[in-house]
Amino acid sequence: MNDTTRDKSQLQMHHSLNDHQVDQLVALFQEEWWTKGRTKADVVKALASGGPVFAFIDPDADELVAFARAMTDGVYKAMIFDIIVKSTWRNTGLGGLLMETVMNNPALVSIKHRELYCLAEMVPFYEKWGFTDELTGLHFMRKSA
Repeated sequence: MNDTTRDKSQLQMHHSLNDHQVDQLVALFQEEWWTKGRTKADVVKALASGGPVFAFIDPDADELVAFARAMTDGVYKAMIFDIIVKSTWRNTGLGGLLMETVMNNPALVSIKHRELYCLAEMVPFYEKWGFTDELTGLHFMRKSA
């Protein structure tokens, strides 16, 4: 089946993952440089930390095909993490559907600043939802454990 002909209408949105779906998420993470090496134990711990979860499941194949999660204080900040679409579902509009779902979620829609990290080549994609990398005076900083 050509990727552009995949039918998104059959997909189901889940806000939690069962054990089998967590295994599928860990497998998805192994396919990307930015999430490669994540363990099931760590993913389970991250999911248990709270915040909205967005998982599109293909019920016919019992397959997790897209995922994102967020963490928020409920007022000022929401960080959107782990936005990922299974490679066989890319270029189908599923990434856009995932972002629309995240951005319109009642827990996130009125948050003052919704933020995410992305590579430079993904900036045009996220700009469609009003994200910008023009944050004068701010610097991305990290301290690794």
